[in-house]
Amino acid sequence: MAMRVIVFDVQHGFCAFVKSPTGHTLLIDCGRGELFSPVEYILAHELKDTVSYDGFPLTQLIVSHPHDDHIEDIHRVTTKLQPAILYRQRYDWDEVKQPDVATDEYENLDHYAQWQRTYNAPVVNPPDWGIDIQTFRLTPDEAKEVDEAKFINNSSIVVVVTFKGTRFSEKFVFGGDVEEGAWTALLERQSFKDAVAGADFFVDPHHGHSSGFSAAVLDAMGRPILNIISAHSRDESVDSRYSKEEYALGTTFNGEKRRMLSTRKDGSIFIDVTEEGKFLIRTFHLIPNLELTTVY
Repeated sequence: MAMRVIVFDVQHGFCAFVKSPTGHTLLIDCGRGELFSPVEYILAHELKDTVSYDGFPLTQLIVSHPHDDHIEDIHRVTTKLQPAILYRQRYDWDEVKQPDVATDEYENLDHYAQWQRTYNAPVVNPPDWGIDIQTFRLTPDEAKEVDEAKFINNSSIVVVVTFKGTRFSEKFVFGGDVEEGAWTALLERQSFKDAVAGADFFVDPHHGHSSGFSAAVLDAMGRPILNIISAHSRDESVDSRYSKEEYALGTTFNGEKRRMLSTRKDGSIFIDVTEEGKFLIRTFHLIPNLELTTVY
């Protein structure tokens, strides 16, 4: 195995982990489930054949945007798996908070907002990833021009990860919670269109909901092999178009043709890529690793 990508089942949330060919590690968002922490799983199972960077076992964390379902495991990140590099969007934190939401519901956001301030130094010696990592985003002000009420979703960082094997290349696009209007704005940038062209795996935005569906961005990709969706088991809002032939090439998985995999149906999704660039997909319903907390 040259590279591994995991999209964890964290119910209504998001967390993905990338292990690069050179042993560096990337975490995209840090959502968690009620009884499952990706941080705990990574610490127990995914760091044995990795390399540290500046003394940190996690090379980089990218926070696509600071909604709670994308940062719910931030306390474990900061205490157990702190990254050497943090890449994030910068916000006016008072604008992120909704006035009708109780203050104690922003515990994760407040912790994240304070912690992220400690990452201010430029990266002097970038790690040798052995893969290409590109990021694209609208600024909060640009996202407000698209839809002020949805500016946090629409300022999500889109991450494009490309591995070039000896025979084949594999490209992954992680869509954050970008909604349709913001996709239209990003597609006005030639650099973005060039980056997503030929995508093989599209980790679909906004948990596969229709608000994030963009036929234009799928067309710019040239139809991925698979659409991948992180959603909870009772989510009935996943857009069925992601499983249609016109929006994905599909691949044989467990004896059937699949164009979409979802954490709600398939569990955590593991994609291993060989040095040649061939991929192997496996799914697991991972064992819970958190205790249920009862509040009286």
